[in-house]
Amino acid sequence: MNDYRDQIKNLAFTVNDGLTAYITIHDRIFIDAATFKSVLKNIFGRAVPMSQLLQDAERLIPIWNGITEKIASFGSEAYSSMDEDERCYFNILNRYAQAVNETVVALVERQKLLNDRSKGGQNNPVNWSVYQEAEVTYQSAIQKYMAVGQELNNASHLVF
Repeated sequence: MNDYRDQIKNLAFTVNDGLTAYITIHDRIFIDAATFKSVLKNIFGRAVPMSQLLQDAERLIPIWNGITEKIASFGSEAYSSMDEDERCYFNILNRYAQAVNETVVALVERQKLLNDRSKGGQNNPVNWSVYQEAEVTYQSAIQKYMAVGQELNNASHLVF
């Protein structure tokens, strides 16, 4: 019987690196686009363009697609040979990576709307209710990944 703990730990570290990348982009977007300081920057023409914030968010997609593919590939190869603790932790890690990936997608969709809105124009399809819907989706995704993250932390003793 193989012990997959080290490989699962490495996957967890990869997920943590991806989470750090996501949080860095999320925080940058929040600081540059959602604070009073950002409003002043917009007034004086010194704000980070919405297109740049969208590009920053979009850079997360291949990172998280790669992470979820790596987890799926490992799981398809090793799952049946894992012991019960490894399987339990791996399942939560997989759900967590999926939840963060969904959060990244929701962030990108939100930023697309903000970018489209920033272009202005009378026929702009992005109104406040469309944006609010995207914001609710994003906030719900954040809550989901944080809840699964708590489960993951609580289960860390299984492999660490």
